[in-house]
Amino acid sequence: MVNVFLSHQVADFESWLKGFNAAEALRAKYGVKTIGIYNGVEKSTDVTVITEFPNMDAVNGFLSSPELKADMEKAGVVGVPELKILHKV
Repeated sequence: MVNVFLSHQVADFESWLKGFNAAEALRAKYGVKTIGIYNGVEKSTDVTVITEFPNMDAVNGFLSSPELKADMEKAGVVGVPELKILHKV
């Protein structure tokens, strides 16, 4: 298993969350399991999502998919996401 910690800014948290939930089929296509969704205590538009992937091929396929980019734009992601890709030990 591979965990991805993805952090980014969003224009509006509630709108982003609706968009995130609407993209479940894309995550399922790559075997992504959402471990947790977090937003900032002081700034709700700071969002971090922790996910689990079956392997690096799934991570690479998901992150390079045109659907992901389109879904993120529709959901109101602002700027470039910050990623950490880790193996659980």
